[in-house]
Amino acid sequence: MEAEKQDTPTSDDPYRWGDYIRPVRITVWTWKICGLYNGKPQTTRYRVYRAVFNIFLMVVYLFTLSLNVFVMQTFEQLVLYIMYIVFTEIVMALKAIVTYYKFDQLCDLYRQTLGSDFKPLDAEEEQLHRKGVASINRYLYPYLVTTNLAVASSCLYLLQDDYRLPYFPWILGIEYGPTKRLNYGLLFAYQVIGMYLHMLINVAIDVQLSYLLGMISIQLDLIGKRFRSLHTSEQFRESFVGLMNHHGKVQRMTAEIEQLFSAAYFAQFGSSGLVICASAFKTSSMFNLYELTAIQNLLYMLSMIFQMFLPCRFGNEVTRKSHLLRTSIYSSRWYEMGLQERKTLRMLLQRMNKPLTLKAFYFFNYNLQAFTTTLNMAYSLYALLQRNALKKV
Repeated sequence: MEAEKQDTPTSDDPYRWGDYIRPVRITVWTWKICGLYNGKPQTTRYRVYRAVFNIFLMVVYLFTLSLNVFVMQTFEQLVLYIMYIVFTEIVMALKAIVTYYKFDQLCDLYRQTLGSDFKPLDAEEEQLHRKGVASINRYLYPYLVTTNLAVASSCLYLLQDDYRLPYFPWILGIEYGPTKRLNYGLLFAYQVIGMYLHMLINVAIDVQLSYLLGMISIQLDLIGKRFRSLHTSEQFRESFVGLMNHHGKVQRMTAEIEQLFSAAYFAQFGSSGLVICASAFKTSSMFNLYELTAIQNLLYMLSMIFQMFLPCRFGNEVTRKSHLLRTSIYSSRWYEMGLQERKTLRMLLQRMNKPLTLKAFYFFNYNLQAFTTTLNMAYSLYALLQRNALKKV
């Protein structure tokens, strides 16, 4: 883990957030900026800020965003708008609810990842731990950069002469254009800032889930290493109870994460294919050298692919490494142990026949197969839309 300076706890921030990797600390700042930090105690000033923030961003922004459905000019615009924006906002709202109302549970999961039970015990385990944390960062940093670029690319609309707003064309009947440039600038800034804050909420919980699953994956590596290190009956008797307790904590943590994020990622998996399809269709239909805003759609599509890939990748690693525990147990020197220890190991192997898996509402699996299935569905829908568009031409 990054060797970084620890934050000093205060009365309003009782957790030592400086102990976590930087992407996690970014999510904590997101909680605070977006009014989702629900730690106790809270100052009156922060509660007032959260109320004002929710009124002007969550209520007004989402209300005007929803009203734009009724001003779409064509059926194709309506379908793309619903696929492109509405589903994303629904997922964002579910993630915000999870963060706010399950705040203490999230923080407890975070603390478990740095607890004494989860710390490496020797140099080899320390190396496995560093490698695992580096892998988490290797995926999270590109995701953070891509999502920020996707929102920043909306400023490309300023390079065009038609005074288009970046995300939705109508907002409470306020006029804007060449003769009302101030209104245009204010509305443009409001939309970009609003979408940026929405992006932060979406990204924050993706980072949280990826971090938690990544840390579980690291623990499975450590448990596997400890089983492989068992050479004698005495070592087995001394270590077995501790190893099983450790594995039990990992199992309970996995089940808690599945329950906590189930609703949000059920919506995520259900809508991602449609959103990726809409992004690809919009990008391909407008992509030319003079349409700079196509870059925005391309970056948005890449962000959505990342958003779908991360839980699938880290969930797949949890399943894969829990399955490899059987190989680690078999790799111990069980053949040099006593009969009782060999019987215990045999029962343990049978117990671990079923690896740890995560599902969203018992329907979508967190694995790479779910990711490829979603991309296949997105491509099928994209091909259908393209074929219909060509027929009209």
